[in-house]
Amino acid sequence: MKTLTLKTAAITLLSLVFGLNINAQGYGEIRGIIKDTTLEPIAFATVKILQGTTLIGGTQTDANGRYKYKPLNPGTYDMVVLEPEHITQPVHKIKVTPNEATYVDVKMSSNMLGTVTVTAKPYDYTHAGSDNNVYTIKSLDATELLQLAGSSRGDIKGVLTSITSDVIETNGEIHFRGTRGDATAYYIDGVKTIGGTEVPGLSIENLTVYSGGVPAMYGDVMGGVVIITTKSYFSGIREKNMRVNAYQEKVAEKKRLEKARLDEEKRKIEIEEEKKNGISE
Repeated sequence: MKTLTLKTAAITLLSLVFGLNINAQGYGEIRGIIKDTTLEPIAFATVKILQGTTLIGGTQTDANGRYKYKPLNPGTYDMVVLEPEHITQPVHKIKVTPNEATYVDVKMSSNMLGTVTVTAKPYDYTHAGSDNNVYTIKSLDATELLQLAGSSRGDIKGVLTSITSDVIETNGEIHFRGTRGDATAYYIDGVKTIGGTEVPGLSIENLTVYSGGVPAMYGDVMGGVVIITTKSYFSGIREKNMRVNAYQEKVAEKKRLEKARLDEEKRKIEIEEEKKNGISE
C-alpha cells in the first residue's frame, strides 16, 4: 500500500513537471494597430499571418484599427495587411516568443490617385520652322525669371541680357547680334511695338525670345523678337494663393510630425502597460 502511494505521488509530480514544461513552451500572439499616413486608424483592414508560403490564419482590425491574432507557435512569421483604399503592406520576419505578445504597428499609404501636376520645363533650343528658317528660342515663366540676377533690376533689359548671350545693352538700347536697337520687335500681350519697352521685369508672366533667325509669321525683323505676356490680376491672386498654400502646408506638416511624435510616445506607454498586465483577451 505504501509502495502504491509512492508511485501515485511520483506520477503526480511528473505530471506537474510535464505540465509546467508545456506551459513554458506556450503560445504567443501578434497584435498592433493599423493606421494611415495621417495617423488615423484604419477600420476593418484584413490582416493575414503566414509562415513561408503557408497561410496560418487571418483577422480584421476593429473600429479603432486594432488587431490581434493568436494562438501562434513560437517562430518567425510574415504578415500582410490589405485594405481596398490603401496599398497592400507586407511585414516580414516577425518573431513570436512563448507567452508574450509581439507588437506590430503598421502605417498604410493611400492608393487613391491625387492631384496630378504637370510641370513644363523652360526650353532653349534651335528649331527649324515650317518656313525652313532656323531660329533659337528661349522661354521662361515668372518663377524662373525671378531667379535671374538681371531681373532684380526690374526692367526687361536686365532680363534679356541675363537669359541670352545674343543680346547686349548699349546706351540703354537692346541689340540682338549687333543689329540696331530699333531692329528688335516686342509683342506685349499680343500688341507689337518696335525699338524697346519699359515693361518691369517683375510684371512678366511669361517671356519668349527668338534670335538667330526669326519665324516668318513675325515679318521682316532684322534683330530678334521678344514676346511678353504680363501678369494679370488673377495671376497675382494665384501667386498669393500659392504662397499662402505653401505656408499652410508647412504648418500642417509641422503639426503632423508633432502628432506623430506624441502618438509614438503614447503607443510606447500603452505597450508597456499591456506587457506589465500580461496578455489579455
